[in-house]
Amino acid sequence: MTSSTNLFLRLLLILVLFQHAHGLNFVVTGGTGRVGQRVVEKLLLENPSNSVTVLTTNPNATSILAPNPKLTIKPYNSNSLIECQPCTLIHCSNDVDLLPEFTATFPKTKPKWFRRSSSSPPPSIVLLSSAGVTRPSWSKKRTQSLAGAADIPIVRLNPGDILNTKFKAEERLRKSGVTYSIVRPVGLKDTWPSGRPILSQSDTAVGRVNLEDLASVLIASASAPDAAYKTFEVQTLTGYPPPNDLTKPLKGLVKDGRRPRDEGYQLLQQLLPGEEQDATKLEMGRSYEEVDSGKVKAREAGAEPTEREKAMARSVEQRAPQ
Repeated sequence: MTSSTNLFLRLLLILVLFQHAHGLNFVVTGGTGRVGQRVVEKLLLENPSNSVTVLTTNPNATSILAPNPKLTIKPYNSNSLIECQPCTLIHCSNDVDLLPEFTATFPKTKPKWFRRSSSSPPPSIVLLSSAGVTRPSWSKKRTQSLAGAADIPIVRLNPGDILNTKFKAEERLRKSGVTYSIVRPVGLKDTWPSGRPILSQSDTAVGRVNLEDLASVLIASASAPDAAYKTFEVQTLTGYPPPNDLTKPLKGLVKDGRRPRDEGYQLLQQLLPGEEQDATKLEMGRSYEEVDSGKVKAREAGAEPTEREKAMARSVEQRAPQ
């Protein structure tokens, strides 16, 4: 990659990040549904500078969504999306028939080096898909070896061929030429407690996801360069606090077309206690919670042991059985 290309990428990334920090124009499809409604509420709550347009066929949308000066409701069609450009689209609707028309409204700014580069702009389109979309086409051997992921109701029954329909929509988006992110949640359950979103790849995740957590992941993906050109599953691990942000888990994922690397390590790193999710910040004898609260100063990664740590290590050695 040439130095001029590198410079262009960095300048484009800085511009996009500046726009995201100062509020953006978001379009949400399916904004009156279980997930879409939560996405709309969070977008308006987390950054009052955001403008949100909901494209919907629901005639009761104005009574479902709380009035907000930054919220606009328009008909669900490509002309409405054209009127909203430039924007970021979070596609939560189960209707994917118009997705090709929607992608056509975005500029095709995906040179091949965007995929190879570590610097990409945030996604133009975030697609809400589903875990399990590849499993109907698994080989008999893979189905048998991963029965816990393949022999489950949604895959066995595949009502209305929904999994194949969603997978075809994913493929069309990947080939569209726009920057994208594809989020595949496991089973949606309204009463499932909130917790820590766990991100994985390979389409083997099974479980449940809290709808608020899912909405947070969709929004984070829309603003994260590290989510670009990536497809991943999400589920909620209850009993764990959510991370401060999803930068690290998203960065650990691989772009589509590449083989997931050290996925076991990436998953286990998401199970660390606390909100920082960074074991390198711990000193011996300190806790994750102390780092989160600011009670103790976080250790710099790669720093030499402190005198306090050395003294503690010596005391442990002295107590060791002879």
